[in-house]
Amino acid sequence: MLKTQYWIKPAITLSVLGLLTWVAPVAPFDPWNLLSPKKISMMILVLAIIQAFGSTMAQYLGARTGAIVTGFFGGLISSTATTASLARRSKLSGKGHSSGGLLTFLSATGAMLLEGLALVITGTSEVHFSNVVIFIGPILATLAMIFVQYKNQSDRNDISKGTGFLILPILKLTVFIVVILSISKIFQNLFGQNGLLVVTSLVSLFEIHGAVIANLQLHEFEIVSVSLLSSLLAISVVASCISKLLLLRTLGSPQLARKAIRSTLYLFISLAVSWTISVNLA
Repeated sequence: MLKTQYWIKPAITLSVLGLLTWVAPVAPFDPWNLLSPKKISMMILVLAIIQAFGSTMAQYLGARTGAIVTGFFGGLISSTATTASLARRSKLSGKGHSSGGLLTFLSATGAMLLEGLALVITGTSEVHFSNVVIFIGPILATLAMIFVQYKNQSDRNDISKGTGFLILPILKLTVFIVVILSISKIFQNLFGQNGLLVVTSLVSLFEIHGAVIANLQLHEFEIVSVSLLSSLLAISVVASCISKLLLLRTLGSPQLARKAIRSTLYLFISLAVSWTISVNLA
């Protein structure tokens, strides 16, 4: 059983962050209308929830199952925030955390892909299989890698040592994400709709869902063709994965970064196969 005092700091922190998120104004405070206090406080809250949830799951369910559950549910909330939190933990924990961290990374990626697939299926009045197949290959590849990693990893209970609840690293990660997001938004405004491929790449650097929804709506209004939509969906997946690798490479341990890069290469191969099939079907 977890000690009672373990819950005191997370409970107080999450309560305060939840209150701040609730009362924070929605209107952006910067001249470019990019930074919303509510969105920033929500980002901090999500990171804190993921950190507390991940530590709890690892202790209750064991390293392997806890890593998968944490990654999946964290990925449903925000795969980028989950990766950022994972990177920090891997840096603090050292080499021993890289195997469990890879399971979390793969599970978060799988959750992101499943959400993208769900949006494609439900986001338009007419579903095209050529668009759906874009996600099928990467999802199958991710599930296969999770299975192999699960079998190869020992279920050590000490994998979460040194990963206690800390708010300062979360604040630092938030600043880092906000800065990069602001830069991406500025470039998005500069390119406009004429640079649709570039805009999709920039938006997807942090979460693919906004780009997927926007492009699905453009397709619904017959501005984007079926074949172009497939390419935009593939670009969203690539950009999102690259941004997560950059987070791991910049903020995480070298061991975890190397494993994540190798796994992402397999995912990209499956995506290339899916995109080729999609083009031939469109």
